[in-house]
Amino acid sequence: MKTRRSTWLMVLLVCGTQAIASEKNQSMAGVENPARARVNYMLNCQGCHGPTGAGLADGTVPDMSGYLARYLHVEGGREFLVQVPGSANAGISAEALAEVLNWMLSTMDAEHLPSDFAPYRAEEVEALRLHPLQDVVTTRAALLTRLADLDLEKR
Repeated sequence: MKTRRSTWLMVLLVCGTQAIASEKNQSMAGVENPARARVNYMLNCQGCHGPTGAGLADGTVPDMSGYLARYLHVEGGREFLVQVPGSANAGISAEALAEVLNWMLSTMDAEHLPSDFAPYRAEEVEALRLHPLQDVVTTRAALLTRLADLDLEKR
């Protein structure tokens, strides 16, 4: 068991080191420490969303890669990213979650970040976490309907 755990930790370290090296020169608003944000993503999000944010093929865990920042273009989308159960219930501080969300937006979907994007702050995340979503499926469907009405490719 100990060898298995050591092997898993080594895989996380190697994968994380490679990802961090590629992120070194990227500008990431609201991300003080990209390495820490990446590790927090790996420990709290990657188990379901995968290393690239691709989610699950069956659609039960949505693909965030190339899509996540689109939520910031519709009313309620910014709040949604904090209030989904995975974010709202993550065992990390509001400051760490803000940094992870900013890192995810910058690395998984920088192309669709609004030009006036304001990074998440710990105070905002803390306040939004007090009101987790009760009906994720319905809320997500409503946001996707709003997104379908936008033509973000021309923005």
